[in-house]
Amino acid sequence: MEWTFEEGQRLTLTKASDKSSSMKTTSQLHRFAQFLLVYTLLVILWGAWVRISHSGDGCGASWPLCNGQLIPAAEQKKTWVEYSHRLTSGLFGLLVIYLFFQGRKLAEPGTALRKSLVAVLVFMITEALLGAKLVLFGLVGANDSVLRLFVMGLHQVNSLLLSGSVALVVLYSSDLPERARAALSPPVTTAKSLPKWTVGLLVLFVSVAITGAFASLSATLFPSASVMEGIAKDFAPDAHYLLRLRISHPILATLIGGGLALFFWMKSQDENNAALRKTTLQVCAVLIVAVVFGYLTLFSLAPIWMKVTHLLIAHVVWITLLRWYALRRT
Repeated sequence: MEWTFEEGQRLTLTKASDKSSSMKTTSQLHRFAQFLLVYTLLVILWGAWVRISHSGDGCGASWPLCNGQLIPAAEQKKTWVEYSHRLTSGLFGLLVIYLFFQGRKLAEPGTALRKSLVAVLVFMITEALLGAKLVLFGLVGANDSVLRLFVMGLHQVNSLLLSGSVALVVLYSSDLPERARAALSPPVTTAKSLPKWTVGLLVLFVSVAITGAFASLSATLFPSASVMEGIAKDFAPDAHYLLRLRISHPILATLIGGGLALFFWMKSQDENNAALRKTTLQVCAVLIVAVVFGYLTLFSLAPIWMKVTHLLIAHVVWITLLRWYALRRT
């Protein structure tokens, strides 16, 4: 009996040690995912600066090398702007691969966390391919072709899907330490079936974001000295098609952004779940901030820092929307 008790005690201590190790590992995964989310946004914003500063052709038509060199020997500022973006993007790819292989050790097949990890990996690859297409096809600098507009729209959507996927990894990994206390054996649960209109809300926001990419490209290629001059350019009989398109963004942002803000505020008044109600109010708040800041950017003739901040706010809105959607499914 004495031997059995000691052996059982040893086994208990071993299991406790395993649980402690699992909790430590899962907490590290969650913290790393949080770091990666911040880094993801920084890389996306730096990519926007590359476009705004007309540095997309800084490395010529070669990719992934810069002007055919691993380390370019150039004095032009735009070369180093583009080259630094490629370096940070390359590091980002390595970080995503690390996250994927570390996360799949803890995320069971078929779980939301595992699916989110796969999504991050896939969208990281497509993001790199779209960036390469912009360079290799010369869709940078002063290029104002329809093809560039189309690829930029895809790039905008993919960037949202990328940052959103990383944000979901952060969300779904947040409860892993609790699961580790249960020996990483979570009960099998079925996600709630949501009405189709909930997906429609996400689609509406993405449509606004796409027109935002069009407006940003137009403002970069055809800057105006005043708001009235910009409006005159937009409605001129011989206006460039990009100038005709950019008015769609403030219109859609006002109608859809303002409408969604009102919808989420009304939705929060009927929400009984405290956590979901808080997130619903957060969605409402960031939507209002996005619309107001967008108009401030427009009337300030879109200075660079406001363009970049506006893009950051758009990703914050998207991430908050996805969090609301994910919480409704649990």
